Amino acid sequence: MQYDVEVVRVPEQTLAVLGGRGAMGEIGGRMRRLRAIVADAGLAADGPLIGRFYEETRDGETLDFDVCLGVAPAADGSIPDRIGEARGELVPAHHTLATRHIGPRDQMDDAVAALHEAMDAIGYRAAGPLWEVYVAGAAEGLEPADFVTDLRLPYAR
Repeated sequence: MQYDVEVVRVPEQTLAVLGGRGAMGEIGGRMRRLRAIVADAGLAADGPLIGRFYEETRDGETLDFDVCLGVAPAADGSIPDRIGEARGELVPAHHTLATRHIGPRDQMDDAVAALHEAMDAIGYRAAGPLWEVYVAGAAEGLEPADFVTDLRLPYAR
């Protein structure tokens, strides 16, 4: 599959973040737990779920990753530091290299490679974890072949 990579401006975001170390197979449970934490705190979800990966993923391996969910800030623009076992985070506006993957997560290696190849071609380096923005998936009743994931890789010159 051919992946088009472009520079995308990501607006400021307020996130609820549930981080930790675990196997990739735990991501679904962590996502459900984060949704429950946000609901129990009375916060309004604002956007799709996001996975942030601090190291390359390999099936069965343990790795550091965050599960994030956009939340609407309070009227004064704030977000709580702690949200149950999760934390609040304000992510400033930034630019990333981005591409879109359609299909199951276990088939997105070529999309990730396209991001790294594009970065190498322009002489930049990664400036943070890989973001997987889960635009549409199982929660919307889709089959894995129809999942839509936007991949974002922050960069620096």
